[in-house]
Amino acid sequence: MILYTPLSYHDVFPADPSSYQNVEPVVYQGKTVYATRQENGNYQINQLLSTDPNDYLNDDFLPGRIIS
Repeated sequence: MILYTPLSYHDVFPADPSSYQNVEPVVYQGKTVYATRQENGNYQINQLLSTDPNDYLNDDFLPGRIIS
C-alpha cells in the first residue's frame, strides 16, 4: 500500500493505541470533531472531520480549543 501524506509515519500509524483511549467523536456546531474528554467534563478538540475547506479556517474548530 502506498500512502501519500505530508504526515509522518507515526502520525498515521500510532505506536501506542492507548494514547487514543480518551478520544471520542463529538458533534460541535453541527460538525464532527475528535476530542479528548477532560476531568471536568469539557472536551479539547484534537481534529476536525469535514469535507468543507472553509470549516478549517473557522477558529472555533482549532485543535486545542476547549468546548463544553
